[in-house]
Amino acid sequence: MRTPSLRRRVVLWAVGVLALLLLVVGVGVDLALGTVLKAEQRERLVSVAALAGDLTGLSDQSLADRLSMPGIEARITYDSGGGAVVGTPQPAPPGRGRPDRPAADPAAEAAVTVTEQDGRLVARERLRPGATLVLATDSEQIDRELARFRTIMAIASVAAVALAALLLPLVLRRAMRPLDVLTGAARETAAGGRGRRLAPLDPGTDLGRAAVQFDAMLEELEGAEQRAEEAAERLGRFLSDASHELRTPLAALSAGAERLIREPLDDEERDRVLVRLVRETRRAGRLVDDLLLVSRLGELTVETRPRSLRSLLQEAADRTAPRRDAPTVLVEGDDAVVDVDAGRIDQVLANLVQNAGTAGARTVRLAARVQDGEAVVRVSDDGPGIPADRREAVFDRLVRLEPSRSSGGAGLGLPIARGLLAAHGGSLRCEEPQGDDLPGAVLVMRLPCAVGADVPRQLVAG
Repeated sequence: MRTPSLRRRVVLWAVGVLALLLLVVGVGVDLALGTVLKAEQRERLVSVAALAGDLTGLSDQSLADRLSMPGIEARITYDSGGGAVVGTPQPAPPGRGRPDRPAADPAAEAAVTVTEQDGRLVARERLRPGATLVLATDSEQIDRELARFRTIMAIASVAAVALAALLLPLVLRRAMRPLDVLTGAARETAAGGRGRRLAPLDPGTDLGRAAVQFDAMLEELEGAEQRAEEAAERLGRFLSDASHELRTPLAALSAGAERLIREPLDDEERDRVLVRLVRETRRAGRLVDDLLLVSRLGELTVETRPRSLRSLLQEAADRTAPRRDAPTVLVEGDDAVVDVDAGRIDQVLANLVQNAGTAGARTVRLAARVQDGEAVVRVSDDGPGIPADRREAVFDRLVRLEPSRSSGGAGLGLPIARGLLAAHGGSLRCEEPQGDDLPGAVLVMRLPCAVGADVPRQLVAG
């Protein structure tokens, strides 16, 4: 990007435009002045020629002398080849300047013919048979007037351009002071300052809009820095929680393996150790699978088929029932046909139920209904609930409501559930308990109802 001096560019362009305008004006006025001067000479010739009709009783020489005046040459030519009479200009009478222009008869003026020859205006009028009055202007007079005008215009133009070149930098320095303020604010921001704002008084002007956008940029920059710090903090907490979650099963695996190698165990004790090893291996595997799924949510592809929503909810409840530490799951409400990947939806429901059980709930209620072409499932429990100010934060990755609780997982269950529902074109929100909801946490999942397709459809999360 080229970065020439803005002030220099403005001065050069302004001076150039001014010079061009002066040139155009000068040429235009020069042409107009020449036209006006010729029109005046034409009118003067017609008036002088019309005056000849009023000067009766004079000889041709006297008439030519009377009609000759500064700037006009008068002569009388003869058709018979007898030569011509050329007038001599007469001095004006004392006390009088330029003779008054006579008020000629329009009929007499119509008899005058005016033509242009060699840059001069020539008027002809028939005096009598065989004699013609010829009046010719002095072209040098117009040339002198135009030359004088051009000289004055050139001097004035050069002076105007020079004065503009001297004054414009001073004017621009004051006019562009807000830009200097903007530059100073940018320099201060680059040096680490984030609290300064321009706050323009008139946001509708060019500089005002630039200042508004600059302030918005600073706000976004501060927000991005804060989000980056929060993300780094969440990542640190996640790594700590994930390490802790992985350390526990890995430590159990290591201890169990060492016990199998070093200690002589009977069959019953060996079976208990092996069962524990399998359980801890599965626990570590689930955590690794969750981590991989979270990293791929934005690119997840699901294959869907029409399924009964009620059957999906009942299957989730039935799978939970055999576990003694799991909450009781109640399925209520309407049925609907939805296009879903049954395995992924089962994972969503399992995460929601497990999340409620981890929080201390003993009962989970799955209430389904159809609303505006969507299947809505309200998942409520009788646990401690979720504070109003954290109802959206719980869907952020790596967030835990109780960081001190080691059994709370790494905060991946709800983000995974929301991501899987988004891949189906649905959504997941945390809301206030209402109506028949249990008094604890309430998570509302929405899925679009099926449109009658009998073949699998590919939906890409995005």
